[in-house]
Amino acid sequence: MRKLIRSGSATTLLLCFLLTYTLPSFAQGNYSYFEENERVGLKDKNGETLITPKYQKLGWSSGFQYPVKGVIGYYDGTAWGLVTVKGKVVTTPKYYSLEAVHGSLIIASIKGKFSNLLLYGTINANGQTIISFKNQTIKLDHDHIIVSEKIKHKRYSGLYTQTNKEILPKSYRTIQYLDHGMFQFTDTLNQHGLVRTTGEIVLTPSLDSIAPYSGDYALVYKTGKVGLISAQGQYIHQPKYKAITSDQTTIPFDQFDIKTSEDQLNGSWSADSIFMIRDRFLAICTNGWAEIINQNKETVYRGLLPTKIDAFKSHLVITNYKTTTLIPSGKTVFRTVNFDSVKIDKHYLYGYTDKHWKVYNSFGRELNGKSYDGIQTESNNLIPVKRNGYWGYLDLSGEVAINYKYEAVSPFFQEIAAVNYLGYNNVINQFGEVVGEASYDSIWINHDNTARVKQRSRTDILNKNGAALFQTYNQLTPHQLGYLEKTESGQVGLIDHNGRILFYPKYDMISPLIRDRFIIIQKRNQIAVSFKDGSFLIPFTDDYQAISDISEGFLSIQKDNQYGFIDFDQQLRIANRYDSVGHFQEGLCPVRLHGHWGYVDKKEELIIQPNLDSVSHFVDHMAIVKRDEKYGAYGIDGEIAIDINYDQITKTPRGMFIVASNQKYGLYDSHGNKILSPSYDLISESSDGYFIVSRRAKAGLMNTNGLYTIPLKYDEIYELKYGQYVCKKIVK
Repeated sequence: MRKLIRSGSATTLLLCFLLTYTLPSFAQGNYSYFEENERVGLKDKNGETLITPKYQKLGWSSGFQYPVKGVIGYYDGTAWGLVTVKGKVVTTPKYYSLEAVHGSLIIASIKGKFSNLLLYGTINANGQTIISFKNQTIKLDHDHIIVSEKIKHKRYSGLYTQTNKEILPKSYRTIQYLDHGMFQFTDTLNQHGLVRTTGEIVLTPSLDSIAPYSGDYALVYKTGKVGLISAQGQYIHQPKYKAITSDQTTIPFDQFDIKTSEDQLNGSWSADSIFMIRDRFLAICTNGWAEIINQNKETVYRGLLPTKIDAFKSHLVITNYKTTTLIPSGKTVFRTVNFDSVKIDKHYLYGYTDKHWKVYNSFGRELNGKSYDGIQTESNNLIPVKRNGYWGYLDLSGEVAINYKYEAVSPFFQEIAAVNYLGYNNVINQFGEVVGEASYDSIWINHDNTARVKQRSRTDILNKNGAALFQTYNQLTPHQLGYLEKTESGQVGLIDHNGRILFYPKYDMISPLIRDRFIIIQKRNQIAVSFKDGSFLIPFTDDYQAISDISEGFLSIQKDNQYGFIDFDQQLRIANRYDSVGHFQEGLCPVRLHGHWGYVDKKEELIIQPNLDSVSHFVDHMAIVKRDEKYGAYGIDGEIAIDINYDQITKTPRGMFIVASNQKYGLYDSHGNKILSPSYDLISESSDGYFIVSRRAKAGLMNTNGLYTIPLKYDEIYELKYGQYVCKKIVK
């Protein structure tokens, strides 16, 4: 409320305020201000002058006008000072601001000696300094003072009483009142704790956050786990739960044990999930948080679950939205580095920030301290980098190996790379020397230290010195031995990687490499077989319609629309009487006769009668077969090794057989001996040759003899990495 009182030519302004905290013992209207000659004075309620009108302002710098403890602020046009209500000056005008905030507490500020930075402290009604003037901020909170001071470019907060008794030193990031006579504070690691107003530490800083109190209880959080504290700040439930309901019921996390195949415990965690990162780091996930530990079980990262997690050598690489961080592992002295994005190859990590790339070696160190406009990964040795708009190459120590002068470059594959210089496409060696001709229309660098180049309509194969190993005007496409050369009319030939002509382009078909030794070639109605050096095993002949495979000294042929086998001397060894054939493996070959499959040996004796619907080749003396929609297996002796009465049979990488019947699974060894009857819900082989099995909703681990090495008592088991398993128990 504002009331204007006129007396002669002076105007007196009366300001009245209603306050929520205790004021000194005087009633509203006990004092009034008056002006003379643009100066302000103070009168009592009887109109007697207490302070003559000689100040530009009376009151406090915030605008609040009442005296406190018999004193009031005055402003002389340059600064604030303190004066009694009877006009006695308490302090000289030296304060930038002066605020009466509570009882006898007066917060003041002064300007720093060497800057305009304001420094805050407190004084009493006698003008005595209570809290010294070296704070950036001062705030009253529940009768206590929270101060902050800048130390080495970082702000630290402390907690004090109004009489300057230290409750918390100025070494914390934040301090704020929580409830029940306690302040919440966070340390430099952003861990939260609780302290009483008496100075007693109730909870040391070890929590990620503390929720506001709901009645006499508050939830607390640590690495994604929930706990509960009382009004006294004591734990009712330690922070280890997934959730705590309003009636204080605890909901636990699932239990994860990491065990060896022989049931040795390597670690145990309560979590939502756990997983490995490139076999180097273990991530434990709880309520959207992650704790990531290294192989020494040291915590490398703790915080919100990143959007992407990777590893470079022994370092952790985490990505949160558009920021990627390289965290050196263990107790290394290298600092954590932040990037906008990263690229990783076998030897280096490339970090992008502030629109530039930097190169880091396997120790997490910057390679040379320089920044680059662009980089390319996976180079064989020299590193392609772009600087000041041009490309060049660094050696493995970060020194410039080839100067920055190219518009475009490729990685080095062994000893050569493709570059564009002044608009010309060149092939260069590791000394930056141009090899081959001055320019090509296009260049493809091969991993075998050769290049395929094209100039107008001609294509060349170059060696590392730029010499033309082969030249052609035909089309070249890759082949295991080198290149297929194809004419406009569709005829094909074959050139090896060194440019040697194996076959001129005059054939209708040249096959891929067979058994790493042979090539089948076809020309019109003639067919031939050659070795990979171009010499013929079987010269061109029109005796056969096709030769489809070569195995164990036998060639499968098609003649008169039927299939049989010849040997390398073209002697008919198995008559062409079959509808279809496979190839020989372990001395037996599948053959199809009258719509059904069987097996013959090299003497054409029917070892297994043709009464099967489908078959596989023999591997490790066993073959899986199918008859009447059921599966089984034969041994190399022609006898049934696994009865043909299963819905499915799968051979594992180590030669065991998992069988299925009526959606239940069993196990046979590599010789067809039954290990487990089909009574399990799941059987799967792990990388170290054990079997994860599930039965009646419980999982365990077995060896190849069917003996449990990890008991059948877990809700789930999965392989973490070679030789280690995650054993999960769902806690209800």
